[in-house]
Amino acid sequence: MSEKKVQVEIDGATYTLVTDENEEQIKDIADYVSGKIAEVKSNKLSYDRELVLASVNIANDLYNVGNRYKRLREESSEAVEKYPGLIENYKKSVDHNDELIAKVDELSAEISQIREENESLNKKLIVNEESDKTIEKLRAELERLQKEVVALKSENDQLKGSI
Repeated sequence: MSEKKVQVEIDGATYTLVTDENEEQIKDIADYVSGKIAEVKSNKLSYDRELVLASVNIANDLYNVGNRYKRLREESSEAVEKYPGLIENYKKSVDHNDELIAKVDELSAEISQIREENESLNKKLIVNEESDKTIEKLRAELERLQKEVVALKSENDQLKGSI
């Protein structure tokens, strides 16, 4: 790692720091330290005491962050322990979901095919119903014609007998 020099101002004094860290991060830290010193500034305290008090406040902040980190780590320990299993369950769920999507697509295609067949059958049913009506008309006409043939035969027989 390359070390770089970063100039910062803390409590009005300029310091050149040599660091591997990001320049913006170092400047933010310097601003934080300067702010902590400003919080404890007092005409009643020597500069050394102000620095000690600011250091204690910074240490307190760090201590609180450490405690919060420990608490969060404890609270999340169950999730961290179960994470590999959760990932595996997630992957299985995704795979199962993909299978279900494929099945839905397959069933949708079958439904479309069944609808087309149903539509075709309904058309054939309509044609058959019309054919049944035509057949009924033809039967009635045939019956009428048969009666007419019988009547004409009878008339023909009568006419033959009179000749």
